[in-house]
Amino acid sequence: MEKILSGKTLLITGGTSRLGKTFCRKALAQGARVFLTWQRNQAEACELERLGAETFQADFSSTFSMNGLVAALKSKTKTLDILIHNAAAVRDRTLHNLTEEDWDTVMAVNLKAPYYLTKELMGLLFRAAKSSSREDGKRGCAKIFMITSRLGVSGGYGVANYAAAKAGLIALAKSLAQELGRKNILVNAVNPGFMESAMTRDLPEMVFEQNRAASPLGRFSDPEEVADFLVYLCSEAMSQVTGQVFHYESRKI
Repeated sequence: MEKILSGKTLLITGGTSRLGKTFCRKALAQGARVFLTWQRNQAEACELERLGAETFQADFSSTFSMNGLVAALKSKTKTLDILIHNAAAVRDRTLHNLTEEDWDTVMAVNLKAPYYLTKELMGLLFRAAKSSSREDGKRGCAKIFMITSRLGVSGGYGVANYAAAKAGLIALAKSLAQELGRKNILVNAVNPGFMESAMTRDLPEMVFEQNRAASPLGRFSDPEEVADFLVYLCSEAMSQVTGQVFHYESRKI
């Protein structure tokens, strides 16, 4: 069976998160050349390297660190078919307890980094979009995905900084879709829904039960299924959709 990401080169930030590593394994299995970033979880990064991924350690709260990432990536590839902004930081507190540092850190990692990396890697994306072609003779495309959150649409208690950053990602995706469409670069956002992960593991049990109860299916999002969906979106099967938010969510938005 043909691998649907054969010949594709992609970068996913936050590649050792639960969704990130699940996606990386599936993308590698489908023939993609996978670059990923990690910050603290070296063990997971090493495991993904053994599967064939190429990894970079990066701190997205630091422009200096991001510049190092950009330089390293450009030394390894001249094109980038897919860029997935998945890295995230949380500093959950009510506004009364939310410090300026809490706000700035979350905004830097969740919103500034996607802006900055997209801008710095635009040449690789342009080159991929210009050079790609499909077997049916139609022109190929490059793709950018912003991994957002339900909180970016509905907000939530004690997550003003995170929700604001994720809402900004949606607006960024919609705006870049209009700017880059004529360059044949598709830009979309994906809300993977509430799932059990390193980011959510320290939440009170009450929060888990509230999210479970709000789901008509009575369950959380499955990273395996979300990753499969993301692999599909990265494939040539999706070539004319841009400026959209895909809500992988089993609750009312």
